[in-house]
Amino acid sequence: MLQMLCRMRTRPTRVWNFGAVFLMFLQPFAGGPSVLVSWDANRESDLAGYKVYYGAESGRYDNDVFVGNVTSHQLTGLEAGRRYFIAVTALDDSGNESSFSGEVNVIAPESGGGDHDPTDSSLDDSRVLGAVVYNYPNPFNLNDEITHIRYELLGAAEVTIEILDANSNLVSKLLLGEFRAAGEHTEDTWDGRNVNGDLVANGIYFCSIRTGAEHRIAKIAVTR
Repeated sequence: MLQMLCRMRTRPTRVWNFGAVFLMFLQPFAGGPSVLVSWDANRESDLAGYKVYYGAESGRYDNDVFVGNVTSHQLTGLEAGRRYFIAVTALDDSGNESSFSGEVNVIAPESGGGDHDPTDSSLDDSRVLGAVVYNYPNPFNLNDEITHIRYELLGAAEVTIEILDANSNLVSKLLLGEFRAAGEHTEDTWDGRNVNGDLVANGIYFCSIRTGAEHRIAKIAVTR
């Protein structure tokens, strides 16, 4: 997994309180490689949402998508081995758009799965993880809360859950290939401690959930 960090620039006519933009590689089971783009939320009351721009040349974005008032978006259908340049803008309720964020670039990873027969039952444990994962409460306060990891399995699978910091370093391992039955799961929790048992610093962390070839990411905000 690779993450890259940049600060977002703004137009002088409008002050946008942008935070950081993060990129994470994802390799879904089918459909080729993709990249999860994630950013810190704006605090303006008239924020309408964000646009994600991407293309094969620096500063020239052939594609853009309005993603609404969310703080992450998965770019899919990318060409394996090709470098993509990505930037984000914010829009207000009047249609005003900020200038581009600082640009980041990634090379879409080669697909590790190859071509598979969708009727092959031996691959079922690689295709059971639901699309939506999140944690609650979020943000969570280290002094008096733990956060629950919510995910759904369409079939029984071995699940690995890890907490990573903003540099993709391992913070804590919640599960390592443990069996989980089909259905909704909220029993796995994180208490905000690292592998040494120490409370982590305030900030943004990422929950990585894997089942076979599938991989999902949830962003966790830690406060005190």
